[in-house]
Amino acid sequence: MPPMQPFASDWDRVAVQQAEQWNWLAVEIAEIRRCAEAGDQAHDRLALILLDHLVEVVIGREVNAQLASQIADSVIAEMREFRDSGGQIDERLTQAVDEHVEPDRRKSMDEHLHERTKFLKQRGVLTAQEREVLDRLHQYRNAAYHRDTLEPDLISDLVLAYRVLADELIGRHRPIAWTMASSDPARIVTPHQLRGRLVEGVDVDLKAISRRFHDHAMKRVQAVIAAVAIAQQLLGVNSAGEVDPSLPDDDMARMLNGLSDVAKHLLSWRKQAERLKSKTSSLTGLMIPFINLDRSLSRIEPSVRRLDMVLDYWEQCRIDELCGK
Repeated sequence: MPPMQPFASDWDRVAVQQAEQWNWLAVEIAEIRRCAEAGDQAHDRLALILLDHLVEVVIGREVNAQLASQIADSVIAEMREFRDSGGQIDERLTQAVDEHVEPDRRKSMDEHLHERTKFLKQRGVLTAQEREVLDRLHQYRNAAYHRDTLEPDLISDLVLAYRVLADELIGRHRPIAWTMASSDPARIVTPHQLRGRLVEGVDVDLKAISRRFHDHAMKRVQAVIAAVAIAQQLLGVNSAGEVDPSLPDDDMARMLNGLSDVAKHLLSWRKQAERLKSKTSSLTGLMIPFINLDRSLSRIEPSVRRLDMVLDYWEQCRIDELCGK
């Protein structure tokens, strides 16, 4: 039997048990629940960040479990050279050579979540839909954590969806080595004991979840519809869809034109938002169409917010003028 390739030169069962302890993740799950149940945006943001970390850890450990029994790089290189020179190796070893994950790819997986989810999809651990949702949820976390650009009303809905999906991943994970008896007085926690903790006491009825995402999407679509109507009014768009030619070609006009141009998508976006209410077969089945709609809306919403700011400024100027300021 060829030697196995662990991730470290000193790999042994004890080291894996120590690295794969789940006790501290039980604490993190408790903190996620506390934040998610606080009921305010600040704690929802913290819950989203913690959930993303939890999922990254579980996915990373699943990748390690998938690769722990991989044949060493040097042995694979020898077998590949032997095969390429005309030698014959059995079907099992041929498969091991063909499916071997090279160091460059392992490094890429270490650095990028989407590479790890791609690998797990190829191994059949994640479905294509699960991978797309997980990658997008990670982007949402980045928007909340790094850039503060995430729609505030969306965060609590994302936390709910992330809790359900993360709980499924924890329950599905198979560790490299089950922890045996230990002299450590701390109680040993296994991944299976964590299953259900994230969603304990939470209404995971898909009809209720779909209504939440439907209501959020409809609110956003309505905001875009209202902004488009105002933009067309300011542009003096006539019944033929033509803009008043006397308007200057400046940044304001270009922003208004960008808003006016999406008028042709409004009916489609409204229908997509309405259909979310009927997506009750699975969580990923709901999240995929929501993500697609969200990507479309996210491209125009910065202009919607800028228009709101301009209108607020104009209104304040009018009030100041009436007050004689």
